[in-house]
Amino acid sequence: MKKITILLVLLLTILYLRTFVWLANTWFTDPVYSHGVLIPIVSLFLAWRSVRDKDVRDTDPFKPGIILLTFGIILYIIGSITIFPFLSAISFLFVLCGLILYLYGKEVMRSLLFPVLFLIFAIPIPVVPAITVTLQSISARYSALTLEMLGVAVIRTGSEIQLTDCSFSIGLPCSGMNTLIALLAVSAIFAYLLKCPLLTKTALFCITIPVAIVANIIRITALLLIADHYGAEVAMRLFHDFSSPFLFIIAFMSLIIISKLMKCSIGEKGGQNELL
Repeated sequence: MKKITILLVLLLTILYLRTFVWLANTWFTDPVYSHGVLIPIVSLFLAWRSVRDKDVRDTDPFKPGIILLTFGIILYIIGSITIFPFLSAISFLFVLCGLILYLYGKEVMRSLLFPVLFLIFAIPIPVVPAITVTLQSISARYSALTLEMLGVAVIRTGSEIQLTDCSFSIGLPCSGMNTLIALLAVSAIFAYLLKCPLLTKTALFCITIPVAIVANIIRITALLLIADHYGAEVAMRLFHDFSSPFLFIIAFMSLIIISKLMKCSIGEKGGQNELL
């Protein structure tokens, strides 16, 4: 079985080499997916953690897994002959799940389901640009609204925010999409490791989206407040660059607090819940 596993890894590497190159190029050129290079490493660690105490030689192969495998191969072919490399990347998840089911059975698949699905965070999703524009609009609108509530003179035109002595354009990089995707990946691991019902984990993961959006609005509002009081140069030089990591930390700490309110905790059994 070990030889078969090694052979399959080599075959998959050869088959998906072009897809892997496309993914790597995206990770190193698109700031939204700069975290992508870490996802396979984390996924491998989680997979090892899940099966380290299991004897995969003593398995009960699930033959219907060939259906999932076949679907994945068809998806790969479609992605290869079209201009949608995204489909080829997604097909890898189906092929992987199909092979695990067919060779090792449902019990091993239960253990490896999350590590496999976690790879989705390394794959560029076609709808992300459209969502980014929406987040840009939300961030600009509610940052301006917050400033008005604080008594700051502000005029908003689209994503342009005019203060008394300066103006700012809330560009796509300021939409918070980079932080949102990275935070979703981290929160997925965090929820996976928690000891609590699956429904609670799912709810915590979904809460990540509004938490990230609100945190980004607070970040932009703080930047504009500093600009209004001390000038645009001070705001951009002293606050803009380090505000993104600060935003991420605050958002994640908020998730930790929410998980405590949900009576979740991390322990030895965290991450061992069966998802199937």
